[in-house]
Amino acid sequence: MDTVNLRISGPTPLPPRVRAALSTDMVSHRSAAFRDVLAEVLGGLAPVFGGPATILPFTCSGTGGLEAAVVNTVSPGQRVVVVSIGYFGRRMAEIALAAGLAVELVEAPWGRAADPGDLEAMLRRHRDVAAVLITHNETSTGVLNPMPELSRVVRECSDALLVVDVVSSLGATPVLMRDWGVDVAVGVSQKALMAPPGLALLGVSTRALDAATANSARRYYFDFTAMAQAVEENTTTYTPAIPVFHALRESLRMIADEGWDQVLARHQRLSEQCRGGLADLGLALAADRPHASPTVTSFFVPAQVRASDIRERMAVEHRVQVASGRATWKNSALRVGHMGYVSDGEVAQVLDALGAVLEKGSVRGGRQA
Repeated sequence: MDTVNLRISGPTPLPPRVRAALSTDMVSHRSAAFRDVLAEVLGGLAPVFGGPATILPFTCSGTGGLEAAVVNTVSPGQRVVVVSIGYFGRRMAEIALAAGLAVELVEAPWGRAADPGDLEAMLRRHRDVAAVLITHNETSTGVLNPMPELSRVVRECSDALLVVDVVSSLGATPVLMRDWGVDVAVGVSQKALMAPPGLALLGVSTRALDAATANSARRYYFDFTAMAQAVEENTTTYTPAIPVFHALRESLRMIADEGWDQVLARHQRLSEQCRGGLADLGLALAADRPHASPTVTSFFVPAQVRASDIRERMAVEHRVQVASGRATWKNSALRVGHMGYVSDGEVAQVLDALGAVLEKGSVRGGRQA
């Protein structure tokens, strides 16, 4: 059977070296062998996160990691500001509401990055903000938020903790926790890091750890203090996804072999290749170009066809899988992932398949949001 070109926004394809690492025999999660694996993984992740005080690995999805960040650092009843530029920004707000927090929403139109001025105005209006929650890379729209500018506003206008969703940016574009003043950055194993799903990886500052220690809000599995103590001893609080750690160790070795600068340049090059090819097909891109994502591109399909029909035909006729749009864009947009283990040829195959489907259906030209 021909290999499927999996170009969704995650999970992403696994390199052969990573697939081989998954076949490693099971070991005790309290053994010296696993402690060595964990130590290497956390050491390899430190520069990818940009120098956090510690990295806490929880066996769960990225959404679990976001909930962990919220319930550890903020107490019920406290006020938080959520900066939303799409579907996953709204999810951050839903998590905060579920945790009993008072949520103030700074929202930008889909397809645009957040305006630092809007965030500043909100923080000057509300002086009691305990935390600011921001999505770095919004996969529903293909927009990369300007984190240096947004984080500067948070630092200058408040004492709030800064919690950032880096789920789809970590490993593909700079995440600079120390330089930006980020207190919690929530990443995952299954996107640009080229490993299977199963791990939420949280870079955490000393300030966030102190806040978690002082926070009396209820949590058990997702306790920062307990996990930080376990990590100090090269272990985890509870049974982790051991095979995913083996896979992640191998993918981090691959990133080191390629070179960090080369990894970043490759993601930028592939994103430009994808956007340029879509424009050549006459399709309208969803993201404003100055803030286009290096990991996923969202675009609008011609007005007279359904996005789901194009997606299905690409999968059936060309074995290329792209992602559907989210929420109100479900029937009008598609998304192409170009993060992790992906080459120029695979991006070209997406564009060729899309072009063939559009030609066969005699439809060209994009729509606006």
